Amino acid sequence: MPRFPRNYIKTSYLHIMTQGINKTYIFEYEEDIKYYIKIMYELLKEYKIKIIAYCIMNNHTHMLAKVEKIEELSNYMLRLNSKYARYYNKKYKRVGYVFRDRYRSEGIYNDSQLYNCIKYIYNNPVKAGICSRPDEYKWSNYKPIPEKTSETFIFIDDEEEIENAYKEYIKIFMEKNNLDIINPKRNKELLKDLIATLNKDYGLSLRKIAVELNIPRETLRLINKK
Repeated sequence: MPRFPRNYIKTSYLHIMTQGINKTYIFEYEEDIKYYIKIMYELLKEYKIKIIAYCIMNNHTHMLAKVEKIEELSNYMLRLNSKYARYYNKKYKRVGYVFRDRYRSEGIYNDSQLYNCIKYIYNNPVKAGICSRPDEYKWSNYKPIPEKTSETFIFIDDEEEIENAYKEYIKIFMEKNNLDIINPKRNKELLKDLIATLNKDYGLSLRKIAVELNIPRETLRLINKK
């Protein structure tokens, strides 16, 4: 099932990722990628969806789309991945799942996130060492974009990556502010900022944040409330 953003209703922009089962290749040859892109655009005629950016890698895909209704996206992705899976299984004489999930999605809520998401998508082949510049990669709709921000767009794939990501963020936050531990009485503003980031960007509940920081949940609730 798709992982909908917690407040996806408030945005029309979604970053979507699909991945091969067991992270294996689902695009063996160029003709496979061409077929996926072909049906990706053909199906748009039936749905109120606009593709802003995409990048097709050997074992996964990234797409930034503008949608009017989340149900439209769900139906579109189901059709797209089902149609490709039938093609792939027939061509390679196999049975079973091709994609790990139907898809995963994450909402985009401001211009900064929007531009960073596009950069993140286009830079996938660069990060993988396939090319040195995003415009060199054949299987994206790369277009130059303005440099709006230097922040990093984070797209988290699974629960293990979520845990690694937020633990690393806490570590960097502590080092940046020269802290061994966070004292709720002395570091109220810092703690409030940390709570906001862990909750908004990493989806951690107040209970989970309390466990990670070793601070009573009621203390965090009172600080966060002010």
